Amino acid sequence: MSTLRIDAIPCLRDNYAYLISGPGGDAWIVDPSEPGPLAEALAERPGLVLRGILATHHHHDHVGGIEALVTGAGDAPPWVAGHASDRGRIPRQSVFVDAPEDRFIVTGVELSGRPLLAMWIPGHTTGAIAWYLPPEVDDGSAAGDVFTGDTLFAAGCGRLFEGTAEQMHRSLKSLTSLSPATRLWFGHEYTAANLRFAATVEPENPAIVRRQAELTVPSTPTTVAAEVATNPFVRSAVAAELAERRAAKDVFRG
Repeated sequence: MSTLRIDAIPCLRDNYAYLISGPGGDAWIVDPSEPGPLAEALAERPGLVLRGILATHHHHDHVGGIEALVTGAGDAPPWVAGHASDRGRIPRQSVFVDAPEDRFIVTGVELSGRPLLAMWIPGHTTGAIAWYLPPEVDDGSAAGDVFTGDTLFAAGCGRLFEGTAEQMHRSLKSLTSLSPATRLWFGHEYTAANLRFAATVEPENPAIVRRQAELTVPSTPTTVAAEVATNPFVRSAVAAELAERRAAKDVFRG
């Protein structure tokens, strides 16, 4: 059983931030788009102390709450981590992780003794980063946790605002190369619309039909197994196919 608890905190219209807490009262936040919901979540558990903030990328709807949360912490401000290439774009960033593409590396940061790994996942933005908490016991059956931001959604992927289809294709393949049971915590509740689009791409895929029928909200986290079976972008054989599907999804209104 994990020593860390992860709570999805709805923010703005359809964003998710995440509150990670350990048994000793230390807490960390992923992608605080606004301060209010996170401050309330911390206040509801008065023993928690905010130690750090993890940003998956620089977009305001993922970092908009950082300034207020850091300021509100007073004399013991939390560190703020992001990819090194996002320097100057993430408010109050103090930890600059030069993670590579295609593999997770140890960052040197620990959450309640659990090592935090990171991988560069460009595509949605050029500085997107995935944060990975691997299984505490690597016996082949335990599941780790990855925070994917807007690179990988349940049954979808982010728009290509700064990166390329080739980068996104590599990033998605890397994320889904982990154990099938790995939990993937994503940035937005787009799952219903993503599955409707997926059904137009693969109308004969029974896994998509089942997932639509069983969908509940919130739908985070998803798993590597679910994305390999139903995500039309993960299932793209080559980058050109992903680009074609991404262009179609950009104008999809189903």
